[in-house]
Amino acid sequence: MRRGAPPQGGVTASGGGARTIDRADAGRDSRTVAARASQRVLHGLVGEVWGLLRRNWWLALPPAALLGAGADVLVLVREELGAEIAVGLILALGFELYVGYAELIVHADRSGGPRPRTLALMRRALPLAPALLVASVIAVSVPIAATGLLVIPGLWLMTIWSLFAPAIVHEHVGAMASLRRSAALVRGAFWAVALSVTASVLVEHAAIHATAHEAEPASGSLVAALIVAAAITAAVSAPAAFTISVVYERLNTGVQTRPAVGSVHPRSAEPVRSRSA
Repeated sequence: MRRGAPPQGGVTASGGGARTIDRADAGRDSRTVAARASQRVLHGLVGEVWGLLRRNWWLALPPAALLGAGADVLVLVREELGAEIAVGLILALGFELYVGYAELIVHADRSGGPRPRTLALMRRALPLAPALLVASVIAVSVPIAATGLLVIPGLWLMTIWSLFAPAIVHEHVGAMASLRRSAALVRGAFWAVALSVTASVLVEHAAIHATAHEAEPASGSLVAALIVAAAITAAVSAPAAFTISVVYERLNTGVQTRPAVGSVHPRSAEPVRSRSA
């Protein structure tokens, strides 16, 4: 080989140049991974959520409607501090129970067995309430506090912690472990989760808040206000809860190599084999 000739293959790189090439390759790889994760999360998501709601509306909508009416009652007693705090705690527990309840609806839908009754699902969700409530205090209060300082950190925290409830329900982990698990699942698919889960939760919260404060003044009747609050909450809460469940399922399928202990999502255990296999 002649002196000064490039090595075979025609590639010459100094140490710094090699590092630059490595960083460029790593950047392309990370973008590719993010694109694949986004595709896995978003492709057909609306249709799948709508299918779950269409098949299970009679299980999903009535409890959400009751929670909406409860939120309206909370506004009515806001002048009495003790009653407002008590009703607020009950509603917070109720909403987190509903998230766990919706996860169990998805499990029943996936299993293809006999349709469970509403009370049976609520009893199964009840033992999960303490962990759901503790995790929700962190996952809700910390992002709100961060948003008070700057919007972006609050939305970032809300997104990375948005899948804590399915982790508690399906993997039987505690509150702090569920937040870490959510962050691990969201890593690499942040924008897809933000566009699906975070956006749906923000719409849900805005709708419930606006209805609870404006339904009675607009309608002029307490009964009409309760009906409106119940209907709007049912319309937004059930799709939001199902969105959380489906996104968790899709990301969990891509991350896990073996089923989590206590997992009730059949698709997170192993890839589905064809009938001819």
